[in-house]
Amino acid sequence: MFIAILAVWAALELFYAFAPIPFERSAPVMGTTVRIKVTGKNAAHWAQRAIWEIKRLERSFSLFDKCSEIALINELSGRAPLQVSPDTFSVIKMAVEVNKLSRGAFDITMGQPSHLVIDEKNGKVMIRARNTPRLCSEQADHGAQSIDLGGIGKGYAVEAARRLLLKHGVKSAIIDMHSSIAVIGDGWKIGIRDPRVKGQGASSKKLLGVIVLNNSDALATSGQYEQPGHIIDPRTGKKADKCLSVTVIAKDAGLADALSTAVFVLGPVEGMKLVNKLGVKVIIVDKNGKIHRNFNS
Repeated sequence: MFIAILAVWAALELFYAFAPIPFERSAPVMGTTVRIKVTGKNAAHWAQRAIWEIKRLERSFSLFDKCSEIALINELSGRAPLQVSPDTFSVIKMAVEVNKLSRGAFDITMGQPSHLVIDEKNGKVMIRARNTPRLCSEQADHGAQSIDLGGIGKGYAVEAARRLLLKHGVKSAIIDMHSSIAVIGDGWKIGIRDPRVKGQGASSKKLLGVIVLNNSDALATSGQYEQPGHIIDPRTGKKADKCLSVTVIAKDAGLADALSTAVFVLGPVEGMKLVNKLGVKVIIVDKNGKIHRNFNS
């Protein structure tokens, strides 16, 4: 009997390893939940590997883990550079590029981008000290500035998970972290929440529309409906109030994540100019509830 059970178990293991059936796994990560669905050979294994990849990046990007690279950069603010991993350097470099493209509307330094120094040759990052006037009796101000990857970290992690799956031959998958999504394969239907519907319950989940994502597509949404007031205009320090929601569709989930925040801050006019310049798609719901988009679904 025992041998028979082992034989059945082994047969099931082989079936799930090689049969092209979908496997879905979820896990708490980066303050939210990621859902990963993979179809194909060894689907369960690759779904778990993708989750591990996101968790690996969370350990580097976390603002609250004192051992993370971001926390260490902040701890050394105004004092010394830190040599960081390729992923941390890459996400910071992308953030700096979007900051320049958006003329400061996206800013991981919250208003002091010139104080962030990246050394590409040596892979180092440093926050320079503020030139704050002080009395002779006061100690030197090393600068209490910090960087926060909250507007780009999730998207970058989603894209890293997708790259890992593609590297190992996965042909069909979705990595869904609510505000950031990336897919492998065609025909993934994604509902976009209507930010004009207030309140709780089923009625608040009304959809603005359905977007079909195809191979290499990624989507990111920024809005104030879940955390009112959490998107700040880094140029003024005040709440961004020109939009209700922004959804960006691009080929890189990290870029889409950063751009959705930048466009939310810029508003529909300047935001549309930015995405058109970059050749990405966008749906903007402005503060009056009017919908602006640069593509037909």
